[in-house]
Amino acid sequence: MASSDAALDWLVELSANIPGWRAGEAARAVAAAAYSLAPNPTIVEVGVFMGRSTFLMAGARRLQGSGQVHCVDPFDCSGDPASVPHYVDVLRRFRGQTLEQVFRSQIKHFKLEGTVVVCKGTSRQIAAGWQKPIDLLLLDADHSPDGAREAFENWTPFVKRGGIVVLDNTDERVYEPLHDGNYRIAKERLKPPHFENVHRVTNTTFATMALPLGSL
Repeated sequence: MASSDAALDWLVELSANIPGWRAGEAARAVAAAAYSLAPNPTIVEVGVFMGRSTFLMAGARRLQGSGQVHCVDPFDCSGDPASVPHYVDVLRRFRGQTLEQVFRSQIKHFKLEGTVVVCKGTSRQIAAGWQKPIDLLLLDADHSPDGAREAFENWTPFVKRGGIVVLDNTDERVYEPLHDGNYRIAKERLKPPHFENVHRVTNTTFATMALPLGSL
């Protein structure tokens, strides 16, 4: 246990070198969730930005020796109105590189190419052709109410019984207009009979799929 704790702490420390917002206890909880999965899991991350959460999950699975993180993003800095200016501002620091180039360079730097699968496209586009059962689903893309609801409804039917759903940006606070979509989903949709073990770590909510959607 001590060795795994140290390894997860190390991942969280390294992740701070990648631009992003997930940090501290929430970052460690995301890494720990990925680390805890059964061998050879399928992880889907919808909305990856420059790869901080990707690194946490892919790094955890590399420590375990199996599994892949499928990263869904159009890599065009799109999203809800409150988020887009932040994406564009951070990207400016990379001197003309595209968001996809920055993301791929981070994955290459940390030697995670064999663990990360890039799925370039919108959440809707990639979900339309998706077929694999999902062990862990992290939703962190468009945080508008409509965007968050669409991603949740498109992707959660693929999550296995016992699989984990993770929603970012769900803490109790006053949200900017059209930026509270995941907060609403966490409050309204992550409840029995479909979800159990619902808990929040700082700004990130975790839930276990108890009854796959569409089972009733």
